[in-house]
Order: sequence, then structure tokens, then C-alpha cells
Amino acid sequence: MFQATFLGHQGWLLRGGGSSVLVDPLLTDRFGHGGLVGAIYPPRAVDLRAFPAIDAVLLTHEHDDHFDIPSLLRLDRRIPIYLPAAASIAGRGLLGELGFEVRPLHPGREHRLGGLNLRTFAVDHRGRGHGDEWEVLPFVLWDVDGDGSLASSVDVPPPPAMLVALRELAPRPGIWTYANNFSSASHQRLGAEIVALASDRASLASLVLRRYAAVEREWGPPAVGAICGAGWSFSGERAWLNHAVFPVGSEELAGALAAIVPERRFVAAFPGMTLSMRGGELAEIRESEPFVRALPRERWPARDYRPGLAAAAEYGPATGEVGLASAEAREELLCELADFARFLYGGPVFRSLLSLTAADVEGRRPALALRLRTDADGGAMVLRYDPHACAFVLDGSADPVAEFASGIECWASDLLALLRGEIGPSALCYAGRLRTWNHATRHLYFSPDTLWVFAHPLRRPAAAAALYRRLVAAEPEASAARICWSGERPA
Repeated sequence: MFQATFLGHQGWLLRGGGSSVLVDPLLTDRFGHGGLVGAIYPPRAVDLRAFPAIDAVLLTHEHDDHFDIPSLLRLDRRIPIYLPAAASIAGRGLLGELGFEVRPLHPGREHRLGGLNLRTFAVDHRGRGHGDEWEVLPFVLWDVDGDGSLASSVDVPPPPAMLVALRELAPRPGIWTYANNFSSASHQRLGAEIVALASDRASLASLVLRRYAAVEREWGPPAVGAICGAGWSFSGERAWLNHAVFPVGSEELAGALAAIVPERRFVAAFPGMTLSMRGGELAEIRESEPFVRALPRERWPARDYRPGLAAAAEYGPATGEVGLASAEAREELLCELADFARFLYGGPVFRSLLSLTAADVEGRRPALALRLRTDADGGAMVLRYDPHACAFVLDGSADPVAEFASGIECWASDLLALLRGEIGPSALCYAGRLRTWNHATRHLYFSPDTLWVFAHPLRRPAAAAALYRRLVAAEPEASAARICWSGERPA
């Protein structure tokens, strides 16, 4: 029998042929490096001691919702970890320091993981590309007995080579997963209301169906389509974000798909759900396992989308520090920003700035500004990006949001922490701790994605390594049970 147990977000435990493999496991309640984004959603109960012994771990890429250090610390160090060969030296180095054997994954190759087979596929980053999913490896994993399989393109569209290969690798279509990464960032726009995107549910269902049709055309109708992803929620002063970030929940999406193509089966995966296949057919769906189960529905935070919701006027820093600690910290921030200024050279913002006319910005200053908050009373440091100097320079503007065509606002302490490698970009970019403004979006547009890409481990491996080591140091070594290795199965 082939079994796929959903752990949360995009994490799976896959079992077949007498072997067990973890994929992108998130094993604590926290989401994002240091838990600074939020908490796992839906909430669940996890018993590490009840997990089956594990033969291998597959990490599809190095983003913090897949490469979760507290979760990795809860694994027996003898479990081999398969990591994309294109991952950063920071990621590979950390796993080695922790005592894991790291086995590089190259696209287009097949690996035998005990009674399970794994095939990975290349992503073509030429042309339009796929954000900063540089090292991500779509995959299909199937058991040697031919009972079933699971195919996932993770956070990118299925590569054509993957679609063509599925029929050969797993002739009986198995489980096809889709990551519902659809989210709204309108809450980050200064002076804007949170507005619903046009026909959100229908648009997303149409996109998923197009991808599903491509899979079905090459592979045949999957036994089941499993919707996953968007596996976090916000709490405390940021709980309002639960009604602003998630326009279409996985259950809504699965329901919309089932209504459009009722002859096909779609499920919204939740922690503990196990999809079992035998002889190429879906044999059973269980709702829980001894090692993981979703908590009762009444304990799930409400995440209903509320278009028109006004963004919170105030937000706190991820670091907890409302100001820069010293004049030295201020100078360090200015120095670190030189790297970000160089990063912008030749990119979309740089090209837009050199193309602007006075008419484009309707009397505003044709520039990009940083408004970096420095105290709880509204004080801020304002810097202007000068493309001719490839530098950020101090500016005396009293109201940069009104004066400049485009810009970003956050706490100065948070930006310095990101540049130092003390927090990850997700804590700043997508967790309600940053605002942007773009008064002439057709001509100049700054997105938080710019900071996200800037801080990728492949671009800043030293900063990533510093962050990883901080996260390891923050974990009490004796506090966590460990999932055991298959070479030492419990009696």
C-alpha cells in the first residue's frame, strides 16, 4: 500500500514498499524562521514519538516554509537528507554542522529510497522565471510495488518534462498536489483599503483546472487532487491579517473544483489526513493518525476573507525593538543599505526610475524612498534611492509618503535585523510589519518581493548562515523528542 499523510502547509509523510520519507516537514507549531510569521494552520497535535521510523527526508528548496530548522532539529541525525544541489552553501553547511548526511539532488535523476522511488525535474528559469524559486525541484515519488504515487510541482507550475515523464514513471495516475499560494498583499499598501481581487475564487479555480488538465492530458485522471499550502495563521495584534491575506481557502478551492468537474475528486488536505492507494486506486481516506491530527474545528482561527477591511494603522516590529539601539547601529544600517542599493542596479525599479517623466508622477518626486521608523512617537529616518550614485542617501522629507512617487515603510530595527541575518525576510515582508506606497503604478512600482529576493540565501549566504545558527542556538537541545531513523525501528 502507498500512503500519503499530510502534515501541514506542504509537508507530507509518504510511505510505501516498507519505507517512509518525510517531505518538507514542519513539526512545531511555529511558522517562518523563529515563528515570526505566525502559527501552523489548521492547528494540530503532533506526537514525534509516534511517528514511524524514517528512511529519508526530502527538502524541495530553502524557503523557510520548507527548510524549517526547528523541525530538522527534531530528527535523528542518521536520517539522510536529500537537498537540491542548487541550494546555498549556508543550507548545506548547516545540515553538515548538525551531523546530517546531505545527499545532493540533481534535476532529472532518479533515486531509490528503500521501497520508494524519487524522480526530480528541472525548472526553466529563463524568460519570465518563477520569482526566486531558484533551487526548487518538482518531484514524483512512487512505491516499488506499484500501489501509488504522489506528484508535486511544489511552488511552480509543472514543468513540461515532468508531465511527459509521469506516465512512464507511474503508469497508474496517483495523487496530484496543488499548492494554494494565492494571497493578497493589499493590506500592505499605505492609504488603501483591502479589496477583493476580481473573481478570486473563479480565477484561481480556472488556473488550477488548466494545470490539472495538463496533468490529465499527459498522465490521465489522477486518483485524487489534493489542495494544500497557505498553512499558517496570525495571532495577537496581527490576528486581523487572517481576514486580509487569504482570499480563497483550500476548502473553498476544492469545492469550486468539484462543482466544475464533479466526475473528478478533489480534497482540501488537513493535518492527519491520509490518502491510501492500492493497485493504483484510491483505497481509503483517513482523517487522522496517531502521530498527527488536526485539532477540533472550533479551535481553528477564523480566516474568512473580508474585502474592504481597513488595514491596521499601527504595527509593531518583529524584533521587539522600536528604535535603533545606538548611533553605531544607525551607521551600520546605512552601511548595510549600500548592498541593497547595488542590488537594485539594472532591475525593474532602477529601469523605471531612469525612464520617468514629470507627467508620469503627477508632481511628486520621481524617486523611491525608504521611511524607516525609529521611535514610537512617529519619528523616522528617510532615505532616497539615487540610481546615479547607486546609493541610498539621507533625505529631509517630512512626509515621504505624500512627496515621493514610491516607497516602503518599516521599522529601522527590523530592516537592520534582516540585513544582519537576525531575522528572515518573511518576518518583514509578509507578516504585517511593512507598508508600501506606489502613486504611479504604471510607471514605478516597488514590491516587498524585492526585499524577499534580495535576502535569498543564494545571494547572501553569510547572512543566511548567521540566521540559521541563531535559530539553532535558540532551540533548547533537551526539550524535543526526535523522530527515529529506520535503522533503529522501535520494538
